[in-house]
Amino acid sequence: MGKSNWYDMREFMAFLEEKGELVHVYDEVDPKVAGGLTAISLYSGSPAVVFENIKGTDVPCVAGTIATQDRLLWALGIDRMDQFNEEWCRRTEKLIPPKIVADAPCQECVIEEKDIDINKICNIIWHDKDKSPFSVTLGLSITKDLYTGKQNAGIYRGENFDNPSKSVSWGAPEYTHGRQHLFQYEEANKPMPIAIVTGVDPITLMVGATRTPPDVDEFELAGALRREPLEMVKCQTIDIYVPATAEWVFEGYIYPRQQRQEVTEWFGEYTGHYGEERMLPEVVIKHITHRKNAIFQGTREQWELTESAYINGTTSQAEAYKTLKSIVPGIIDLRCNKCYEAIVKIKKLFKGHPQQVIDAIWGSTYSRYKHVIVVDEDVNIWDYESVHWALSTRVMADRDVTITSRRAGQWLDPASPLTGKGYQSGLGIDATVPKEDYEFWGNEVPQTVYDTEQLAKIKKDYPHLVKQVVRSK
Repeated sequence: MGKSNWYDMREFMAFLEEKGELVHVYDEVDPKVAGGLTAISLYSGSPAVVFENIKGTDVPCVAGTIATQDRLLWALGIDRMDQFNEEWCRRTEKLIPPKIVADAPCQECVIEEKDIDINKICNIIWHDKDKSPFSVTLGLSITKDLYTGKQNAGIYRGENFDNPSKSVSWGAPEYTHGRQHLFQYEEANKPMPIAIVTGVDPITLMVGATRTPPDVDEFELAGALRREPLEMVKCQTIDIYVPATAEWVFEGYIYPRQQRQEVTEWFGEYTGHYGEERMLPEVVIKHITHRKNAIFQGTREQWELTESAYINGTTSQAEAYKTLKSIVPGIIDLRCNKCYEAIVKIKKLFKGHPQQVIDAIWGSTYSRYKHVIVVDEDVNIWDYESVHWALSTRVMADRDVTITSRRAGQWLDPASPLTGKGYQSGLGIDATVPKEDYEFWGNEVPQTVYDTEQLAKIKKDYPHLVKQVVRSK
């Protein structure tokens, strides 16, 4: 296992640069061109990009730091993807509370309320049809429970309002812990303090996007994954604690029932589709602190390849795997994308076992998975062709497919019409071999043609022949 206790985003960026996985663009670029170049980089699996000179801003912006599987594994210090779920579970058996410090790099510089203009900090137009900048695409929104004082961190995109901009929209869905905090403050008719933080170490960024149970403190989770406490500091104007080595901290409030219509007609979302404009809570920024020579961090939202696939989809997968293993026996592995699909490998132990797994995914995990596929031990869930093989040869639709309606779903799901936003239908597929049916009639269960033992023996006894028939990479 490699390094996981990154001091800050800059240390991880330096590591990526040594690996040839980060490049700098020094030419002045238009904000819309920066968004397009980010797309080209992401689609091709290319290095992360630092835009050093974006027209109209005073701040460089980095995008794509965790946009590939390798970068995700390096950030966590994990060697292989097939170790990911188990290593996550092992490290998070005991959470590690943060270390509170009095002085922090994130408070080296201050921007007073009268001088705030968010457009001067980030003005990138990430997608072609976006009508205005979205500075908050990888910003941690940190709020706290009004009654317990427990903090929560989540990543919700935000559009810059006005020019000069002193506020942003807050796209936290109703079911998130942050939005639940807002409901508490609105009921008490109090403004909710909120800190939006950008440019944190890679693991702290991940946990902000991870779908965790309500009682989990994301910063304690970060400490467990880092394998040492995360240093945090109290904000200067609100009672919120933030990562000490963050690049930027926006301190502000959301006032009760204060919502604004987003300016942009469309915004490119993590679904790979444009989402429609909405009325959303407005975060009014009152105070900004930042590091000397601060770097902004943002991302282009889209389907794969992008940071969302890893810091949201893969990390939430690990939390779902931990939950699933605690309530259902026979779980071997789990693969999930960004909230829509879960593929579960099991050792089938009893009749109805796959159906129990499907029900557990829907009822007990904290991501709203729409489709669940359950497969046998001989299926490689990290290879879609292997999963497709199971779907093609082991599924009878009238026997193995379960459909449920009106389940809680993702608001941004493009499959849901406007009248059904927030709801989804669940599709569960048992793609395991129906052994019990064969055995009931006294028939032999079909055998697969993967002659594992024979192939292993040939590889061992005839390596020179194997070398001749296998193309070198």
